[in-house]
Amino acid sequence: MRSAVDRIFDLLEAIATRPAGAALNELAVAAQLAKPTAHRLLADLIARGLVRQDGPNGDYSLTLEIALLGFRHLAGTGFLDICQPELDRLAGKAGELIRLSWLDGERLAIVAESQGAKPGLRFDANLGRPVVLHSMAVGKAYLASLTDADALARVRAQGLLGAAGGGSTPIRTEADLLAELDRVRRCGFALAYNEADPGTGAVAVPITAADGGAFLGAIAVVVPTARWTREALAGLVPDLREAARDIAGKAVVAPYCRKGAQVLRRPANSKGL
Repeated sequence: MRSAVDRIFDLLEAIATRPAGAALNELAVAAQLAKPTAHRLLADLIARGLVRQDGPNGDYSLTLEIALLGFRHLAGTGFLDICQPELDRLAGKAGELIRLSWLDGERLAIVAESQGAKPGLRFDANLGRPVVLHSMAVGKAYLASLTDADALARVRAQGLLGAAGGGSTPIRTEADLLAELDRVRRCGFALAYNEADPGTGAVAVPITAADGGAFLGAIAVVVPTARWTREALAGLVPDLREAARDIAGKAVVAPYCRKGAQVLRRPANSKGL
């Protein structure tokens, strides 16, 4: 039996995946709730300012309150103060989108981005998108930090290996994934080219703690394949490694949750970046 918290978050996740809004019936089915239960929970969420409804019988959608709560938390930790200047510097140098992902427990989440590409053919910021571990460069960088058994367990739990959609050349088998992770471990960076999305390429390097080299997150350049080859992407690795060292070097690591996730905090003797 699901707890009240589980039901609320299942409902919030259903709304979050429907940014244009959704009707009560659709949300109840998506969250696996009885219609009266969904209606009652939605009324509570509206009262708390987390959800809005367009008229008495209109669709439901999220307000900005949850996003603002996350931003307030990140601001309080000093996370963006540490990361954003380096992301902006790298974006200006590469002239493309820079994406930072961070490990939260066993989940890798995109937490910050900087756009360096000019208007036209470019990828816009996409904070909050789930990381597809086997087909995104930051996901491969994370999996390569694990044992083969743990990497496969994470991918199996996500349930997306071999699924339809994505780009034209995704990894489709566990054997191919393990071969790719071996390559990532040997060369120290991860590439994804027409894998997660059509026409998208990315190169990522891990961010590791100085004391023991534990994986903390990954930084990536995301580009259109129309103007970047695999070889050109690999040429960005030295700049990415410099940025990764800079982010890790300007921070100390502190426990973030009981499962051992980490967050960057500004050092006590730091007066700014």
